[in-house]
Amino acid sequence: MQTISTARRFATLLSAPLLLMATACASTGAGSGGQREPVVRDGFSGSCDGKAAAAYVGQTLSEQVAGQARQAAGASGVRIIRPGMAVTMDYRAGRLNLEVDDEGRIIKASCG
Repeated sequence: MQTISTARRFATLLSAPLLLMATACASTGAGSGGQREPVVRDGFSGSCDGKAAAAYVGQTLSEQVAGQARQAAGASGVRIIRPGMAVTMDYRAGRLNLEVDDEGRIIKASCG
């Protein structure tokens, strides 16, 4: 009985640092300034027409405007890119990227 208890303690001691490392590396989804990066749906599948979404360049970003731009582009997802925000370089055919300036105006609409 003592051997099982010792083995359990040993396993716990080994797994605790691994759990802490995995938790520390987990993404919070926070972008620049602690703001969450809004993403609608997954954006992996489907298609996107960036030219259709270009009509929204110059508008102030809101949830409603992002949704309208997504619908116009036929995209299944939207990613908001703020100034200085780190973004992944992965390509998603059905994702609309909306880049905004410091005032929250859309300065670029592209797919991918």
